[in-house]
Amino acid sequence: MKKKNLAIIPCRSGSKGIKNKNIVNIFGKPLIYYTITFAKFCKFIDKVIVSTDSEKYRKVCEKYGVEVPFLRPKKISKDDSLDIDFIKHALKWLKKNENYKPDLIINLRPTTPLRKIKILKKAVNIIKNDKKIE
Repeated sequence: MKKKNLAIIPCRSGSKGIKNKNIVNIFGKPLIYYTITFAKFCKFIDKVIVSTDSEKYRKVCEKYGVEVPFLRPKKISKDDSLDIDFIKHALKWLKKNENYKPDLIINLRPTTPLRKIKILKKAVNIIKNDKKIE
């Protein structure tokens, strides 16, 4: 059976250093565009979603063809919120609303847009082939 790989792109509003940093214009596109495009090019990723607390960010992301199936609660969208909180929230929502349960979760931050597909694919394969990881 083929494993399901979910990419979650966290994109909260409320950045203090650079206002709206996830959608700031970089070479004519919002910063998050580059992560969305990367995820869509990864053939080993079955589903890509954005987890955001902002309707404005949702509209920007949907413009580039990525799912934003829910808005995440503000209480898990703060400076000191943990990644595990938005991941658990997304997994719970996907299970309840789409009966979707991934085998692997890939966290793709929009603030790290310079990635190589072959490196991520290698990491995914290492995890998939490690018998100690379930």
